[in-house]
Amino acid sequence: MSRRRTGRAAGQGAARPTGPESNDLAQLRRELDEARTRLRAIEQQGIAKVTADRLAALDEGQKVARGQALDAVLARNQAEAELRALRDAIAKAPGVSGWLIRRAARRLVERGG
Repeated sequence: MSRRRTGRAAGQGAARPTGPESNDLAQLRRELDEARTRLRAIEQQGIAKVTADRLAALDEGQKVARGQALDAVLARNQAEAELRALRDAIAKAPGVSGWLIRRAARRLVERGG
């Protein structure tokens, strides 16, 4: 008996990946291209220039991250101040409507909301 394959031309043994595999393959190809580009830049410009450019990019990213962290701290402080003002207003609300609001707020806090 012969063990020859039939119905397939040479080089068509495996099907092309589809779905997540093709995305992973495309990402790996992009990363390989980026690495080759980096190596060419190192060969042409020298390691000192490439390192300086990379450090400048990292420094810029660090500045952006610091700015975002500062914005987040300011937003948090503002939200906490607004919450304190709202709680004070609820605590000082007069009459029956104030009592109802305080009761509703107390129930929300008890439920964890």
